[in-house]
Amino acid sequence: MKKAACHEIFASIQGEGPWIGERHIFVRFLGCNLRCRFCDTPAAVRQTEGGQEGNVCRVQTGIESSAFAEVRNPISEKELTEICSRLTISGPSRPTISLTGGEPLLHASFLAEWLPQVKKSYRIYLETNGIQFNALRDLYDMIDVVSMDIKLPSATGLDPMWEEHRRFLIACSGKAHFVKTVVTNDTTMSDLMTAAGILAECDESVPFVVQPAGGPLAPGPQQLIDIQNAALRILRDVRVIPQAHKILNVP
Repeated sequence: MKKAACHEIFASIQGEGPWIGERHIFVRFLGCNLRCRFCDTPAAVRQTEGGQEGNVCRVQTGIESSAFAEVRNPISEKELTEICSRLTISGPSRPTISLTGGEPLLHASFLAEWLPQVKKSYRIYLETNGIQFNALRDLYDMIDVVSMDIKLPSATGLDPMWEEHRRFLIACSGKAHFVKTVVTNDTTMSDLMTAAGILAECDESVPFVVQPAGGPLAPGPQQLIDIQNAALRILRDVRVIPQAHKILNVP
C-alpha cells in the first residue's frame, strides 16, 4: 500500500479560477519542484526526510469544526479516504477533492492507486504548476478538472519553461481545464503574450485566468487592464480573478 506526505487536509471555499466559490476538500501535498518568489504556501513546498518538518499533517477534525489535529506522515490511501469522508457533506451535489500543494503530480504513483478508489464518489480537481506532463498522461482518466499554471519568468524569478507548459497543455486536450498565470508588478507584456500565445496554439477557447499577486508584488490596476486587453486579442476568454479566499479570510 502506497503512502504520501501531506501538509494539510481541510474543507473550504475554492478561491481561485472559474470554479471560485465552490466548496472543495483540499488535499495539500508536500514538496514542489519549483521555487516561485510569489509562493503563498512555502511550508508545503519544503519536504525533508528524517527531520521534524514534514513529519505531521494538519487535518481538519470535522465538517462543523475549525479545529485541526495532527496526523503522522506519510498518510496511507485508506487514511486519506477516511479523512476526506469525514469532511464530506451528504446531499445532491457531487463533492470535490482538490489536489494541491506543493505539486501534487510529484506523488503520481500514490495518486494512481488512490484516485480510482474515490473517483466514483468525488469530482477530482487538480491544481498543478503545469510541468509534469508525463504524470498527467498517466492520471488523465482519473482527473475531472485541471487547473494549470503557466509560470511567467518575469514573475517567478525562474528560467522559462515554455516547452514544458506547451507539452502539458497538449496532454490536457479533451479534458476540462483552464490556465492560470500569476502576474506581479515585474511581469512583462512579452512573457504574458508568450503564455497566451502558447494557449492560443492549443485551444484559444480555454479560459485564461490572470491572477494578481498580493503584497509588495501586486500589479497596478492599469497593468491588469492592459494585460487583459492584450490577451483578448488572441484568446476568447480572459478573466482577472484575485485570490478570493484571502479576501474572505478563509483557509
